[in-house]
Amino acid sequence: MKYTLLKILLPAIMLLSTAVSAGLYKGLDDEGNVVYSDKPFDNSEKYIAPPITIMDAPKIQPKEVKKEEKEDVFKYTKLSIIAPKNQQTIWNEPNLIVSIQVRPALNIAAGHTVWLLMDGKPLVKKSRSLSLPIGRADRGEHKLQVQVRDKKGKILKRSKTITVHIKNTVVPRRSPR
Repeated sequence: MKYTLLKILLPAIMLLSTAVSAGLYKGLDDEGNVVYSDKPFDNSEKYIAPPITIMDAPKIQPKEVKKEEKEDVFKYTKLSIIAPKNQQTIWNEPNLIVSIQVRPALNIAAGHTVWLLMDGKPLVKKSRSLSLPIGRADRGEHKLQVQVRDKKGKILKRSKTITVHIKNTVVPRRSPR
């Protein structure tokens, strides 16, 4: 029984003695830097650390989210170029006109406009018409696309890009003699 009691008390006494002897020491090293250690060293003194400061987290008011006036979302279901047709060859046309179809009708009250792009560059901007005049186009292959944009210029709907081939007859002139 003595040994059983000794086996129980000895580890407990050892744990308490190490906890009691544990300390913090503060001193300077050879280069003059402040050094902290859990073991005493030359020129060190017992150091009692200040209590830990506990602060409540600051209360921050949540930012008010401004509700922007949202316009009714207006969805276009169809936007297409109906003339000229894709891969159409156009001969000697001095007044080329692109006709488009848009459904539902163009929302002019909301500031929506039609833009016509030829080869990726705006050719007709901010039109309210469904017939867009190009005039005489340069010879060669051209890609056409129509876009509906809002008053800020944001694209709401775009058509498929079509390709047209412009052919202009060139009549050779006689060279002056």
